[in-house]
Amino acid sequence: MNKVVKVTITKTVNFGAFCDADIDGTVYKGLIHISEIADKYVSDVNEFVSVGQTVDGYVISVDEANKQAKISLKRV
Repeated sequence: MNKVVKVTITKTVNFGAFCDADIDGTVYKGLIHISEIADKYVSDVNEFVSVGQTVDGYVISVDEANKQAKISLKRV
């Protein structure tokens, strides 16, 4: 999709973080996989993001039917 949007972290888990992403006025449920958090090795997602935090995220892909998105922080 090649777009940078504001995302709000809603939950952190051992494999990444879930977020709400506002893409063109529609809110999508997003996943930021741990491999997309930073350019360096990430052992704890909580060292980079926290619940409630709003950050810029790069939209990797969008599933329009299910209102889901894959987001990257390291590509911003």
